Amino acid sequence: MTSKVGIRNTSENKLGSRSSQAGFIVGSSLVAFCISLTLLSKQIDSQTFHEGISWPEQPALNIWFDSNAPLVYMAMTSRGTKLQMTNRHPLFPYVGVLPVKAMGLIGIPEPLGVSLALAFGVGLMSGLFALTLVMTIENVALMWLSQALFFASSSFVFWSGICERFPLGSATILAVTAGVAYYSKKGGMPVVAAVLLNVISLSITITNWMFGLLMTFHFFKIKTAIRVTLYALLITTLLWLLESLFIEQKNSLIHVDSWNQKFILNSYAGSLYQKLIALLGHTMVIPSIHPYGFPEGVGAGAHEMLGVAHARLGSGSLLGALLATAWGLLFIGGGFLWWLKTEKSVFDRFLSLAILGQVALHMVYGVELFLYGLHVVPLVLLFVTRGLDELKGAPRRALIPALCLFVPLLAVHNITRYTEARALYLERYETRLQSSVQNLSPTEIKSQPRAH
Repeated sequence: MTSKVGIRNTSENKLGSRSSQAGFIVGSSLVAFCISLTLLSKQIDSQTFHEGISWPEQPALNIWFDSNAPLVYMAMTSRGTKLQMTNRHPLFPYVGVLPVKAMGLIGIPEPLGVSLALAFGVGLMSGLFALTLVMTIENVALMWLSQALFFASSSFVFWSGICERFPLGSATILAVTAGVAYYSKKGGMPVVAAVLLNVISLSITITNWMFGLLMTFHFFKIKTAIRVTLYALLITTLLWLLESLFIEQKNSLIHVDSWNQKFILNSYAGSLYQKLIALLGHTMVIPSIHPYGFPEGVGAGAHEMLGVAHARLGSGSLLGALLATAWGLLFIGGGFLWWLKTEKSVFDRFLSLAILGQVALHMVYGVELFLYGLHVVPLVLLFVTRGLDELKGAPRRALIPALCLFVPLLAVHNITRYTEARALYLERYETRLQSSVQNLSPTEIKSQPRAH
C-alpha cells in the first residue's frame, strides 16, 4: 500500500513538473508575442514602404541602427518585388508574404498582417529559448530569471517591435539549439531530424546554416554528415523553386550582392575590441546612442541614423555603467564556472562553437553589430546560465537575489533608452518623410501613413 502511494506521488510530481515546464514555455512565448504585437501595432506605420518613393529614399530606411524595416515590409506585402532577397533569405517568403497575403484573404489589413507574422516570430523565438532552458538548466529559479534577463536585454527591448527578419532568424538558431539539447540527452540524432533542422537553419538567413552544419558534424560521422547536408540542400532548393508559385523571384539562389561587400571588414565598426563590446555588451545593456551611423549606408545623410558602434560600454549614465559592469561579471563568472565545472556534453560543445562562430562572422561582416543582437544574446545567456547553474549552497543563495535586483534595473534602463531612441527615430523619420514627399503628387501625399 505504501509503495503504491509512493509511486503515485512520484508520478504526480513528474506530471506537475511537466505541466509547469509546459506553462513556462507557452507563457514565455505568449508574453513575447503580446509585447511584440503591442509595439508593432502602434509603430508599424512608421516602418512601412511608402509607394511612389524609391527604395533608397524610403524615410525609415537604416535610421534604426542600420535596419531595413521598409524593405522587409515590402518583402512581406509584395509578390513581385526584388526585395524578397531569396539569395540571402531563401525561404523567408513562406513565413513572410505567404501568411500576410493569406490573412488578407480573410479581411486582415496588411499592416496588421505584417505585425502578426512578425510577433509570431518573436513569440516562437522566446518559446524555443524557454524550451532550451528547460532541457539544460536544473535550477528552476535560475531558469525563470534567465528568461526574464532575455526579456530585459537591450536586444529584445529594441528589436521585438521592429519590422525585421532577425527574430525569425533567431528562432531558427534556437530550433537547432533545442534539437541539439534534446538529442544530446538521447545519445544520438535521427537523420530525418538532422535534415529538417538543417533546412530550418538555412531558411531565414543563409549564414545561419553554420548552426545546422555544426549540429550535423557533432552527431554524425563524415559520410553521414555529408549525406545529411546534401539532403538539406536538395530540400531547400526544391522549396525555393516552389516559391515561384506565389512570388516572382528576382534573385537566383547563388546571386551575390555587390552592395554587401561594403559591410566586409568595414572600418566603421571599429577595432576587434569595439566589435566584441558591441556584440557581447551593447546587446545586453544599451549604451549612449550617437546620432549618426554607417556613412556609406543608403540614405545615411549627416545625423540621420542612430548607432551605438562607437559608444563605450555602459556609457550615458551611472546606472548603465553599473549594469554593464554587473553583466561583465556575470558573463566572465558564468564562463569560468562553465569551463571549470560543467561536464561537457554535445550540447555544451555545440553551444561554445556556435557563439564563437557568430563572433567570428561579425568580426568580418557588419557595421552596426547591435543589429545582430537577437542572433547572439540567447546563445550567450544559455552559456552563462549553464555555468551559473553549477553554483551550490551559499553562492547560489546569493546569486538569486542579486539577479532579482539586476533584471528589473536592466529592464528599466533599456526601456528608458528605447523610449528616448524612439523619439530620435521619429524626429528623423518625419524630416526624411517631408523631404521625400515634396516631389509626390497631392493624391500620393494624402495616401502616405503618419507615424505614431
